[in-house]
Amino acid sequence: MGNSRQEPAGNSSDFASTFPRARKALESAVYDLVLNGWEESRRRRAYDMAVALTRAAKLAGWRDSEGLLRPLCCLLDLSLPQVDSIRQEVGNKLMELLTLLKKQPASRSA
Repeated sequence: MGNSRQEPAGNSSDFASTFPRARKALESAVYDLVLNGWEESRRRRAYDMAVALTRAAKLAGWRDSEGLLRPLCCLLDLSLPQVDSIRQEVGNKLMELLTLLKKQPASRSA
């Protein structure tokens, strides 16, 4: 009888070493989006990066980071017409989520 619990396909230690760089790249893409207008190509780039990082966090078992990245993805999925009247508030929330993400330890959450 083997262990029925499957380990994630990704290697958590590999993720721990690449997460800070990936987070910084996402942060840069979000800052670019917020500071330079909600241009579609900038929004799509930040959104795609956030989705990829969310999936990687999930595979690595980093639940706290994944939990912060999911709402970030939702906000980045908003189009310009959807966000136009609340752009400042959305930008503030994105910055808040990125700040919290920065404070996450570079390890799995329990």
